[in-house]
Amino acid sequence: MSNIDPVEFGKLINAVETLTSEVESLRTEVKTMKEQMTGARGVAVGLMLAAGGLGAGATHVLEKLFK
Repeated sequence: MSNIDPVEFGKLINAVETLTSEVESLRTEVKTMKEQMTGARGVAVGLMLAAGGLGAGATHVLEKLFK
């Protein structure tokens, strides 16, 4: 047969199962973080556009008042 000790083989199987579980957990966490970053990026762009619009509006109003 083979030269592998059954106890060591069992430990190896357990380690592989644990690693597989951890990889799945990390994959889920990365997916969640990616979704959060995508949403946050959209909010940031919206805030920048709103700030630009408010700045342009304020500039327009001030130009009309002081001309």
